[in-house]
Amino acid sequence: MDFLVLRQYQNFEKNYSIPALASVIFCYSSSATVAFNSVFARIWQFLIGMLVYLLGSPMIPYRQHPQKPEYEVLKLEEGLKSEESEKFLDEVTDNESDKEEEVLEHDLDDIEIPNIDICSKSYQYLAYALLGSLITITAFPWAIPSGIVRPLVTIGTGLLMLVSEGNRILSNSVLTYIGDISYSLYLIHWPIYAYWKLTADGNIYYVLLALVSSVILAIITFETFEKWYLKLSSTSVGCLVVTLFFMNLVVIHKNEISDQIQYMRRNISNLDEVTENMTIDDAEAMNHRWNINDLKNLYVPSCVYESINTPYGWCRHTGLSRLGKYRIVTFGNSWTANHAKLFYQECGYKANSILQGAAYACEPLYVSSPTHPCASNFTTFVERIEMEKPDFGFHFTRHISIGAGFPKNVTTFDKDPIYQMMKAQMLKIIVNIKYKVYLIHAIPSVLPNSVRGIAGLVKKGTERVKIEKMLLRPHGWEMARKRYEQLVRDCNGKCELIDYLPEFYQNSTKTFRYFDDKGFSYWTTDQHFSPHGIEKLRHIWTDLCAKL
Repeated sequence: MDFLVLRQYQNFEKNYSIPALASVIFCYSSSATVAFNSVFARIWQFLIGMLVYLLGSPMIPYRQHPQKPEYEVLKLEEGLKSEESEKFLDEVTDNESDKEEEVLEHDLDDIEIPNIDICSKSYQYLAYALLGSLITITAFPWAIPSGIVRPLVTIGTGLLMLVSEGNRILSNSVLTYIGDISYSLYLIHWPIYAYWKLTADGNIYYVLLALVSSVILAIITFETFEKWYLKLSSTSVGCLVVTLFFMNLVVIHKNEISDQIQYMRRNISNLDEVTENMTIDDAEAMNHRWNINDLKNLYVPSCVYESINTPYGWCRHTGLSRLGKYRIVTFGNSWTANHAKLFYQECGYKANSILQGAAYACEPLYVSSPTHPCASNFTTFVERIEMEKPDFGFHFTRHISIGAGFPKNVTTFDKDPIYQMMKAQMLKIIVNIKYKVYLIHAIPSVLPNSVRGIAGLVKKGTERVKIEKMLLRPHGWEMARKRYEQLVRDCNGKCELIDYLPEFYQNSTKTFRYFDDKGFSYWTTDQHFSPHGIEKLRHIWTDLCAKL
């Protein structure tokens, strides 16, 4: 749009020099992530394409012959021309014709005509050299810094486009058409490729299908939408851009819009918004919403976060009564944030301070090595609890590494390195806790990709036991339970387990049911409890916190 508007001005190229320079500076002064994703950091690349257009277009006003006069007949009245003006123009035209004929007849031998064949061949050689260089850079076996590759490829491609006009190979109809559809192909293939990457487990046949479908969709888009909008006026294109922009905003934020509508009608104390008259179709919709909003649901409005734009790290809850009796620390991995709203609602009235610490995919009681990414969190948990000196601690952790079996030739906990680290860490924690630490006992986790299909399988009438077995991640949880139970025995009376197993275990089938009869899931694809699962556990926390 800027190009179409500024092009109307005589010095429009100057209008682009400042944003182009600013874009280059911003690109090379930003981090690799920002330089790759920011549109402003890419503007200078777009301007290379515009420069190619300007240099290659015969229609640009300032490229007209400076010596060739252009005349316009002045209108004295509507529809009439001055006879004197017409006579003057005729005379000027005749004089110019005479001069041209004179030059052709007498001075033709003095004019040096460039060898067009030599120039053409030079351009062809340059085009092939540029093409070979670009292919070499792309296929280079060693990684070249993006700060070098990006300008080389961008400028090299622009030069190739500039000198390849009329080239029999590079300007043939097939390659030209590929260039025509390339922008649509660029935009279309990314979401298709991302979907394949996330769902197809590297299946080669699906990636070929994704490639073919991307090309077909790009051709359809070019032949219909692109050819149509390129014929529109600048004003129409502007209106189209604004319309599409707002449509994209609605599509991108449709879930937030839907949530806001639901929020106006919700029961604040009920996190899942499930009612008795809902159906399996409602279950499919709600399960989907809980999955895509899982990260957003980890945020707690009452918590003031020390880190920006993440529900992880440390935060302190606000809005607590000064009459609350206890200082409380909740800590663990993402399950801490997953339980935070429920804990605040059911236990907040007992506290005058709640400090929350959540480390993504880290266990507070065990770290596999000093160089592990969780190693810093491992020590931070102890340090923050020591500084806080709470009355109670609540350990919310989905087991990860502590479910591993005994090492070779180890059969008891006193020789088990995993348990010994858990015990040593817990002893460091409880020395700074006045009364007790509550630990969520281990239960089986779920296989993330299986969670999405729960309601659909229930709708088809699939046997419940079959669904239950399909969902479970079968290994590790039993060993984790054994270590937790031994830890309680070695905790000097200051540790207590909170066991969710009775809520989900089916004695009749010896399986775990992580969904209800209508197909509402108790878990999300990120292995957190869904709002419906949290509601199923609410009574446990109501009873527990009432006894504090």
